[in-house]
Amino acid sequence: MKTWTTATGTGVAVLLTLAGCAQPTDASPATSSHAIGPQTAGAGTPRPPAKTPPTPTEPTGLAGLAGLAGLAGFRTQAAPAIGSTAPAPATVVEDFYAAINARDYRRAWALGGDHLGQSYDSFTGGFAETAFDRVSIDAVSGSTVSIRLHTVKADGSTADYAGTYTVKNGTITHGSLHQVAAAPGTRPPAPAPPALNPAVSQSTVRSTICVRGWAAKARPPVGRTEEIKKRQLAASLAADKNPAHYEEDHIVPLELGGAPLDPANLRPVPLAQAHADDRLEDSLHRAVCASTMTLAAAQAQITQAKSGEGTP
Repeated sequence: MKTWTTATGTGVAVLLTLAGCAQPTDASPATSSHAIGPQTAGAGTPRPPAKTPPTPTEPTGLAGLAGLAGLAGFRTQAAPAIGSTAPAPATVVEDFYAAINARDYRRAWALGGDHLGQSYDSFTGGFAETAFDRVSIDAVSGSTVSIRLHTVKADGSTADYAGTYTVKNGTITHGSLHQVAAAPGTRPPAPAPPALNPAVSQSTVRSTICVRGWAAKARPPVGRTEEIKKRQLAASLAADKNPAHYEEDHIVPLELGGAPLDPANLRPVPLAQAHADDRLEDSLHRAVCASTMTLAAAQAQITQAKSGEGTP
C-alpha cells in the first residue's frame, strides 16, 4: 500500500475526479490523507509491512500522477467529429432561386419558402409577372448569406434588391430583402432562337434527355468546342481573351435539347457565370422530366435568362 502526502493525495483525488474515474469496487476508500498502515493476511499471520516510497518531489509527483491517471483508465482522446451532409448556405440560396426560375415552386417552398411569412399561394403569386431572377452572392458569414438580386419583369421593367438569408441544415429559415433600384418597363427584344437538337422534342424526352447519361453521350469532343471558343473570343470585344478563363457554354444545354456543335448555340462565358447557370439548367431539366414544365417553356426560360450573358 502506497503512502502519499496530504498535498499529493489531494491532487490524485482531484485528478481522478476531473477524469471521471470511479474508485475500484474492491478497494477500501481512504478515510483521511494520512498514511495507511499494513494489512493482515489472516488471523495471527501478519504480513511484512509494505515499503513506503519516499515522498515525491514536485517533478516526480507530476509524473506519478500522470502514471496513476493512466492506470486508472484516464483517456485524453478527443471525441470524433460528426460530419455534416447539409449543403453550404450559399448553395441553398442559389438552388432556391434556380427553382423559382424553373417555376418549380414546390422545390423552392421546400428549400425555405415556407419560412418567409406567407402562404404557398401568395408565395407563388409573387412571381407571376417575373421573367427571371438573377442572384449574386456577396458574402457568407456562418449561416448568413448576403445577396444582390436582379429581377426582370415580363414587361421588361427591372428591380434590384439587396439583403440576407439565414440558412440552417440546408433550409432557408429567414430572409430580408430591400429594393435598391428600379427601371421602367421597356420590353427587351426577344433573343434569337437558339439552335436545337432535332432528336429532342416533347414526345421524345422520355427516351432522350430524361435518360440518365444521355446528355453525356451527346456532348461533343472538347477539342471541337475549344476551337469554336477561341474563334468567338478572337472576334469579341472582351478585354480578357484568355480561353482558360471561359467555358464554351451551350445556350440551351444538351439536357434541354440544345444543338451540340452549332455555333449559334455556343458562346464563351466566364467560369463563375457558367457555374451559376448550371443550377438553373438542372432545375429546368428536373421540371421537364417531372412533367411540371414543357420542353419549349424550359428552352424559352433558359434562353431568356442567358440573353444578357456572354462576351461583348
